[in-house]
Amino acid sequence: MVTLPSIESITGLVERVTYHNLENGFCVLRVVVKGHKDLVTVVGNLSAISAGEHVQASGIWIHDRQHGRQFKAQFLNSTPPTSLEGIEKYLGSGMIKGICPVYAKKLVEAFGEDVFDIIE
Repeated sequence: MVTLPSIESITGLVERVTYHNLENGFCVLRVVVKGHKDLVTVVGNLSAISAGEHVQASGIWIHDRQHGRQFKAQFLNSTPPTSLEGIEKYLGSGMIKGICPVYAKKLVEAFGEDVFDIIE
């Protein structure tokens, strides 16, 4: 009798977008997940994703021969950052032309959670 892996759900902050294919949405993310000491590698599909965004994923844990333990998401959803750390990573990710990580830090220190309203 074959035991199927159980579907799990994880949420976390995208630390880094390792790979993203704009044509089909396939992405490899490094995510900070509560309860995990190291960054978690999440693979799945999203039309757009940036560092600093929050992701919710449902899927299974797999062991890739080349890349090790990964969370293979069957469902993957992202939301804009709400924490100051997330906002800083998001702004510094290159998403907005002219804002580098250093400038993103200064903007978040000056304007906090209102930084998006100020930029707009």
